[in-house]
Amino acid sequence: MQALFYLDMIGDESGEGLDVFYGSFSPAKQAVPFFRKLVEGVRQSQREIDATIERFSSNWKLHRMPHVDRNILRIAVFEMLRCDDIPIKVSINEAIDIGKKYGTHESGPFINGILDSLRIAIEKGDMKMKTVDDKDSLDRRCPRLGGPVPFKYCRTTGEGGMPCFKIMDCWWETFDIRTYLENSLSEADFKTILEAKPPDKIASILDLIEQAKQRKQS
Repeated sequence: MQALFYLDMIGDESGEGLDVFYGSFSPAKQAVPFFRKLVEGVRQSQREIDATIERFSSNWKLHRMPHVDRNILRIAVFEMLRCDDIPIKVSINEAIDIGKKYGTHESGPFINGILDSLRIAIEKGDMKMKTVDDKDSLDRRCPRLGGPVPFKYCRTTGEGGMPCFKIMDCWWETFDIRTYLENSLSEADFKTILEAKPPDKIASILDLIEQAKQRKQS
């Protein structure tokens, strides 16, 4: 929560401030994988998460919520929709406890109201539980384009519809991208990705311009 609160306070939408945070507030070594999963997961799915919070917040706009409350909610919603190994009630109870500790006296009931409404919607089947197979809706900052792109773009933007040559470098922190590619590509294509080298810089820039033109026309 501290990492998300920090990025929220400084208005960092690129996620580059995470490097500063990691350098200043290193989490316990054994907690790093789960810590990174939460932080990176929330950042990459933030538009979906924020829309979900506003849907169940009884007309409260996200920007009007206290920084602490909205970042606690972001983590809890991410766990409820994407981490099927964490019981929903555990996510709710932990969020309420953190809100009481670090928020205002109204934070606990406020967080509980939103998350309990989401819980009811999930149990009724009104909210689809996302699984690790729902990857095309994930997005993250592309180091080549300088902005967020969906996973679907990364897995099809290479030559002949192949994945981008940097796909493993960019997505390994989000999910097991190696296993995903092994299961979705032929043995030969997977080997090609493993051995992929950056394309010629000039050619790469021309390709990006051409792709941008095609997207405008479509």
